[in-house]
Amino acid sequence: MRPELDELADLPPEEFVAARDALAKRLRAEGDAPAAAEARALRRPTVPQWVAGQVRRHHPKVVDDLRATSLAVAEAQEAAITRGERDGLREAGERRRQALAAVGRAVDLVLTETGRPAHHREEALRAIEASVTAEVTSGSFGLPDDVELPDPVPQEPAEAVDPELPEVQRRRAEAEAEAERRRAEAEAEVQRRRAEAAVEEAEARVRRARQDLAQAEAELEAAREHARRSQHQA
Repeated sequence: MRPELDELADLPPEEFVAARDALAKRLRAEGDAPAAAEARALRRPTVPQWVAGQVRRHHPKVVDDLRATSLAVAEAQEAAITRGERDGLREAGERRRQALAAVGRAVDLVLTETGRPAHHREEALRAIEASVTAEVTSGSFGLPDDVELPDPVPQEPAEAVDPELPEVQRRRAEAEAEAERRRAEAEAEVQRRRAEAAVEEAEARVRRARQDLAQAEAELEAAREHARRSQHQA
């Protein structure tokens, strides 16, 4: 990918379209029509897609480990089917689970550092896992001879991606508190609107009752007047 286009990948989704259009315009003005067309063809990523891309770009090791362990699982599955060797499959599966957990921690870190809501986590994680699985399944990725699989380790945050740092914890707590505040405000707004609607409906019923009462009183007075006239005529 051209360097100019590659730089767009780090831009937040909210800034992507304006930056892409400006780049396409500049490339076209410079006479590079193919590059301008390539820029215009880029689509604004969703937040989960962008988060997944940030993990791939800035935490490549955890993605590489997931890719390597996924390939190892595929090879262990073949060995279990063809030769009945199941111990290797269990070990490979455990290594892949740990690699996936490390990717999850990287996703958490990106969400926290960029101030994105935590509800994007699962979709971003699924996007990374699906793309890695597709690479392994299609055979587009092979494990080089000089690459070793990560050793199984206890389920603890990796040093390279440590979301348990005090600052990260603080920012995550602030993000969760802000999300909870917004949910509470939204619920309060719903309740307020419901209360206002109930008051308006009650007021409307009172107005209708008053109108009915006024009409009934007018009809009663008319009936009395008619009765008095009838008595005088008699």
